[in-house]
Amino acid sequence: MLKLSARQKREFYSVSNLLLHLAIFIILLLTLNSCAQAEELPEADCGTLATVKNLTGLDGCGFVLELDNGTRLESYIPAQNTNGQTSPLQNFPLTDGQRVSVSYQVRQDIGSYCMVGTIVEITCIETVAAPSENT
Repeated sequence: MLKLSARQKREFYSVSNLLLHLAIFIILLLTLNSCAQAEELPEADCGTLATVKNLTGLDGCGFVLELDNGTRLESYIPAQNTNGQTSPLQNFPLTDGQRVSVSYQVRQDIGSYCMVGTIVEITCIETVAAPSENT
C-alpha cells in the first residue's frame, strides 16, 4: 500500500477536484452549445393563417398570401433556403382562395416587380381545411 503525506493527499485531492470541475465545465459547454444550435433552426410551426390570392392580372404578380389582418406577402422561392434544403413552396400547389397556414422570414434584401406586399421566404406551409358549416 502506498503511503502519502498530508501535503501529497491535499495536492492529489486538489488536482482531482480541478479535473472534476473541468469535466463538468466541458459537459456544460457542450450542452449549451447544442441548445444554441437548435435555436438557430427556423421554426417549423406553420401558425400564421393566410388566403392564397391569384394576382396574375397585375404586372409581375402571381400568387400572393393575404393574412387575416389584410397584410399581403409576396413569396420569394430561392433555389435552396438557408439550411440548404429546397423551399417548401417549390412542390406545393397553390390555388386562388386556398386557406393555408404558414411561417416565414421577411427578406429585405430582395426587390419585387409586383410590389403589393412584403417579400418573404416561406419556411413552412400547410393546407388548412375549410371549416364545415353546420346550419
